[in-house]
Amino acid sequence: MAQKKAGEVDAFLSRPDFSFPIILLYGPDPGLVSERAEAIAEKSGVDRSDPFASVLLAADEIEKDVGRLYDEALTVSMFGGQRLVRVRGAGGGKNLAEAVASLADKRLEGALMIVEAGDLKKSAPLRTSVERSKYAIALPCYQDEARALDRMIDEEMASAGLSLDRDAREELKSRLGANRLASRGEIRKLCLYAYGMERIETEDVAAIVGDVSADAVDEAIDAAISGEVKKLPGLIDRLVEAGTAVFQLQQSLLRTIQQLQAMREIVERQGEPVGRVVERRRPHFRRKAALETALSAWPLDALARVGRRIEADILTSRKESAMALTVTRQMMLSIAVEAARHRRR
Repeated sequence: MAQKKAGEVDAFLSRPDFSFPIILLYGPDPGLVSERAEAIAEKSGVDRSDPFASVLLAADEIEKDVGRLYDEALTVSMFGGQRLVRVRGAGGGKNLAEAVASLADKRLEGALMIVEAGDLKKSAPLRTSVERSKYAIALPCYQDEARALDRMIDEEMASAGLSLDRDAREELKSRLGANRLASRGEIRKLCLYAYGMERIETEDVAAIVGDVSADAVDEAIDAAISGEVKKLPGLIDRLVEAGTAVFQLQQSLLRTIQQLQAMREIVERQGEPVGRVVERRRPHFRRKAALETALSAWPLDALARVGRRIEADILTSRKESAMALTVTRQMMLSIAVEAARHRRR
């Protein structure tokens, strides 16, 4: 099976094996997926400024016109040499998965295809078609862990000729992680802020670095489910400015609503206290109060209805990608308003 484990991906990136002309990168952090795809593209040797040699396609466009992918993948370069085809925003689309499976049956001649996808389940058609193929490889990309964050911080600090004291490093790490590109951008912004200094301290981090950690996503989700209507717009704006992907907000919200639905069923049908049900889930202490508030407020039927609405809005966002942020913002605000009404009853 043509796939790598998450811990093996860095080694592959250092020396990409182009005997696999179709490379799928997938994971929950779009920034990390994009950064790794860019690293492979750079090492391919293709001139990406040449429109005849390099092409970028959107997955939703391929779903509407799958022939475009075949045309680009099978076209021979006019001036010789390899062509590069990159596909961004892949997910559960049927046409793309079938096309990749078909193209991977035989070795692509004269073309390298890089497909960037979201967090694909094991059963996802796109992932399974690549993993089963002889001429394609799947590379899982997961969110930065502490070691990866430290390595990225060290790279940027060394490049800028700066150093961090221990407390400043811990403060910086606490604000990073939800999006690889956004995290690197925040570090570079900090280095620019500290130009001319020798050492960065905690106060410098607090002054300039935005919060792009997973905790910031959780804070926005908790505000929505617990009815913090006034607080929510600012949290959404902060995440968007930090580069957090819209689908990450959508999936986190849907997952939390589904968890609340399962917990509320225990409360209503088995009569267990809200506090005990939440405690059994072992949530982070910062989330506990919001979960208890939401679980006390939302009735089971309302949670089921909201879950269906989120799924419908996610589908709308994928069909109309330009409207994804507007749809998600409106969805979260309306859920917060409804949560606030339930709390007052």
